Amino acid sequence: MPLASRSPRALLLLAASIGAVAISVGASETSGSPPLRIEGMTFVGSRGEHREVVLRSRSAIFRPGDRTAELEQVSAEVSQADGERSFTMTCKRAEFDVDSQDFMAEGEVEGATNDGRRYFAPWVRYDHEAGLLYTDAPVRMVDATGSFRGDGFRYHVKERRFQLLGNVRVEQAP
Repeated sequence: MPLASRSPRALLLLAASIGAVAISVGASETSGSPPLRIEGMTFVGSRGEHREVVLRSRSAIFRPGDRTAELEQVSAEVSQADGERSFTMTCKRAEFDVDSQDFMAEGEVEGATNDGRRYFAPWVRYDHEAGLLYTDAPVRMVDATGSFRGDGFRYHVKERRFQLLGNVRVEQAP
């Protein structure tokens, strides 16, 4: 069956030293399959012709049975359905759900929204369907007006609205 006629929403791209290999992973083809360790993985999640989620990692373990990937040394880029970038992020580890395109990022998470706000947190979670990037961990946010700390944040991707939560403090340079 040609790759274009397959039904899954996501396309898994595995970067190999001799080139890129594209694999379409269908649910019926994955039951009982052992985990697959991959070095230099790029995952592209798309709907229609627009790439919405691009995750790159130094290494990954892909679990075909539950259609998740455990990623190490990760960079992510999430875009709107219109193709405009919403946010970027790097972290030490992430767990990615292939079907929902949700992910949980951990370990020195650093990112930026399309309008230039930078955020730093120990972990963040992205809910693709809700269009929400969030954390309830201590966070630092830097934008054109200064540096702020809070007890968490919500970034509403579709509205491009960033919200610091609880105990918000303004940091001043010495």
